[in-house]
Amino acid sequence: MEEKSLKITKNLKVGALDAEADTDLLNKCFVDNGYLTQIMDVDSPASIVLGRTGSGKSALLYKVAQTTQKHVMLDPNDVSVRFLESSDIVQFFDTLGVSLDLFYRLLWRHVLTVEFLKLRYDIKSENDSKGFIDGLFSSFNRDATKRKAIEYFNEWGNNFWLDTDEHLREITKKLETDTKSSIGLKYAGINLSSDGALKLSEQERTEVKQRANQVVSSLQIRKLNEILDLLSEHSFSDPQKKFFILIDHLDEEWAATETRVRFIRALIEEIKSFRKIRQVKIIAALREDLLDQVFDRTRDSGFQQEKYESYLMSLRWSTEDLTRMVELRINEVFKSQYTKQLVSINDLFPKPRKGGGQTAIDFIIERTLRRPRDALQFVNECFAIAYERERISWRSLLAAEAQYSEKRLKSLKEEWGNVFPSFDETVEILRNIKATFSKSMIKDTVLEEVMIALSSGDHRDPCVTTVKKFYEPNSNIKESDLLITMLSCLYRVGAVGLKTSSVDTYIWSHVDQSSATRGEIKRAEHFKVHKMLHRALDIIVDQHEIFDQELID
Repeated sequence: MEEKSLKITKNLKVGALDAEADTDLLNKCFVDNGYLTQIMDVDSPASIVLGRTGSGKSALLYKVAQTTQKHVMLDPNDVSVRFLESSDIVQFFDTLGVSLDLFYRLLWRHVLTVEFLKLRYDIKSENDSKGFIDGLFSSFNRDATKRKAIEYFNEWGNNFWLDTDEHLREITKKLETDTKSSIGLKYAGINLSSDGALKLSEQERTEVKQRANQVVSSLQIRKLNEILDLLSEHSFSDPQKKFFILIDHLDEEWAATETRVRFIRALIEEIKSFRKIRQVKIIAALREDLLDQVFDRTRDSGFQQEKYESYLMSLRWSTEDLTRMVELRINEVFKSQYTKQLVSINDLFPKPRKGGGQTAIDFIIERTLRRPRDALQFVNECFAIAYERERISWRSLLAAEAQYSEKRLKSLKEEWGNVFPSFDETVEILRNIKATFSKSMIKDTVLEEVMIALSSGDHRDPCVTTVKKFYEPNSNIKESDLLITMLSCLYRVGAVGLKTSSVDTYIWSHVDQSSATRGEIKRAEHFKVHKMLHRALDIIVDQHEIFDQELID
């Protein structure tokens, strides 16, 4: 029987652009480039999956969930962190200037302990909860030290089976009760809220703050330390049984930025603490730029970032990894139509350019930030342009590039909106510029237009801040300072690469270092606009530059 000829049908796609909507193909076409084995190894400290948007963090956590029997997925959107922000007692402490870092750690310690115990003992009801606590007391009836640790569980009665949300509310309520008790009758009439704190005299404020600090310092974190030791010895000692808590969506807007970074920092500290229990592991997915933000906003005098390196696992994709992923997905989506054929990239995409030129898949991958989502988006655009045809031509590929480029620019704006809210204006200094350029090639008129646009922009954007300082009377900010700030932003988001001398190669934020110093930007002899933005920004390119291979590995 003659096999059917290939045809690209309407709405054909090699996958959705987010893991939650892509589970079918993810199950069949998952590419394990070594990260799955490492992250599931309970002996490995690697626990925080780092990567830019679309790099496969959620897909990796999904695969862990599919591979393990004993796991639970925690979503910060399901935890009422916003309840904490609006809580009177939390606002009272914030207004007094009392650090709640230990309180946030206590919240995480309690929630994570409870979730692991629910997994270990299959606690789903009040009766299950009672049976678990009775069993612990029975096991350690004659051990005074361990009985003392178990008293923490007894304080919760039979409420271990409650939702995480309820646990947070109960612990916050206890903080309020303990604070009222600590400040005593002298301040019994104080309203424990932000308004109440503001009405205190300077002397009253000092005394109440001192007592409030004592309340936080006396939180039961020590008792929870003893519980971790107890659980390690009693509940999680079987090397054949492994338990995982998976935490995703930390980069979403589940809380205001200040609360979010402190809550995430507390989580990171607790991930480290739980390493003492050998058979359990907490795995969290986090965007690289958000981790930078967390460390920048929460660092204290003794902070050493290198102490966290062993807990971080950065996702990196090679050209070979991405090619394999695209090939697997192409074969899978055509399988239902052409059951006897293995369909490869070469069956659908054009042959290499004449004279041993660039292949179609290299052309596609060069226009990505080396992450799965970008590659899938480009291939989907190719299918959309070439539907009802048997294969994709170079002409179709170039037409798809124009659509893809516009979407990549839009995606960058969305991805970096919190860090560079005025990126929309900043990126315009690249419009109509040559693909490879020096700082002197940026026209004064273009720079001035961008500066005017930025002058009324969002103050959270460093480019806006620098421009506003430039326009202040007697400012010592120069236009060259503005340009360095803008190029630093463009390098960080991946819009440009740079090289500091003629003997160096270009460096890129998605391949090399994630950010460039002002000194590096100042010394840079040349910059290069990433090919993904050439069409969207009307970049001036010579014909050979379109197909010249970019050596960035």
